[in-house]
Amino acid sequence: MNTVRIIGLGTSDTDKMPLGIYKELKNTKKLFVRTMDHPAVAMLQDEGVEITSFDSYYEREDTFQDTYEEITTALLTAARTEDVLYAVPGHPMVYETTTERLLEAADRGEVNVEIAGGQSFIDDVITALKIPVNENFQLLDGTALDMRDLDYRKHTLITQVYDQLSVSEVKVTLLEYYDYDALVYLVDKAGSADENIIESTIAEIDFHVPDSNLLCMFMPKVSGEMYENKTIGHMINVFDTLVGEDGCPWDNTQTHESLERYLLEESYEVIEAIEKQDDDGLVEELGDILLQVALHAAIGKKDGYFDFYDVLSSLNKKVVHRHPHVFGNATVNNMDELNEVWAKAKAAEGKKPKVKHEKEYAVSVLKWMKETIHHEKPLNEIITEDDIHETR
Repeated sequence: MNTVRIIGLGTSDTDKMPLGIYKELKNTKKLFVRTMDHPAVAMLQDEGVEITSFDSYYEREDTFQDTYEEITTALLTAARTEDVLYAVPGHPMVYETTTERLLEAADRGEVNVEIAGGQSFIDDVITALKIPVNENFQLLDGTALDMRDLDYRKHTLITQVYDQLSVSEVKVTLLEYYDYDALVYLVDKAGSADENIIESTIAEIDFHVPDSNLLCMFMPKVSGEMYENKTIGHMINVFDTLVGEDGCPWDNTQTHESLERYLLEESYEVIEAIEKQDDDGLVEELGDILLQVALHAAIGKKDGYFDFYDVLSSLNKKVVHRHPHVFGNATVNNMDELNEVWAKAKAAEGKKPKVKHEKEYAVSVLKWMKETIHHEKPLNEIITEDDIHETR
């Protein structure tokens, strides 16, 4: 079985290559390269190395994934008759999809794969920006960036940004998490004589994108109450503190039973905000509903029965399971089919049909609440003292 040997060209010209790698590349009879757009490739070509590039594949394929599949196929075809030397920018194991594909082929027994050399761009970027990686550091792929990957407490390096469009797409995701005027950096040609560092706010970063495929983006870690307040972890810590021994004298004496009335009260206020089309009020009142959940979860955790993550896990699991037409293979064409899918999902969970007294209560009470709100009368003017004693 022949071998595909993948060599990293590093981040710059041949002067920054390890001597052994440079000698191997210079003395080879035939070299495949993923792209000619790298300083070291031009220098090797000037020294007489016969080079075959895959640049044309980028032009004829519609997506990068298709391009990398075709490159992998071409290399495997060449390896059927001889050993192959294949060079890629940077380090072969750092965001190099063709390396991943070739290693998968090796796992299937189609070819031997060797990995050699190549300084990663990460080293040069860390040096250029003086990133203290020991303070928490993460590396993310800009083409698959998800808000769940972001963590304001970590220095974040984002790769796979290569033009204005890709930078703009990353920017949109960043703005879902960070403040619009948070600092961000674009680093171009890190480690080379043409190194360029561009500082901007997130809101304006895509106004300053150079024409280069040697870019990466850097978000330094940030701090502040606005970020803390957006995290579930911080919320859990707040409520664990409130119900703890040294917490609030009111909160740390509450039980699930003692809190029952407040869930009803807060639910009313949510409905009131909805009916009044008060968005700011709705945000606040939904927060008060979440407060009830968080407080019950903190009490459950203190008593050793469950915590907020148990509640969250139960919720997500149930919602996904009951929507197989969204998250699975089921299809629905009308509401009757949807109700059937929902009923089957509940039955599979072991749920047994029962009388839903709360539904009848909700219909009658909700009608009364709507009428009350639209008459613009406060609740305490509608309910008399006799009513209060009656409800007790």
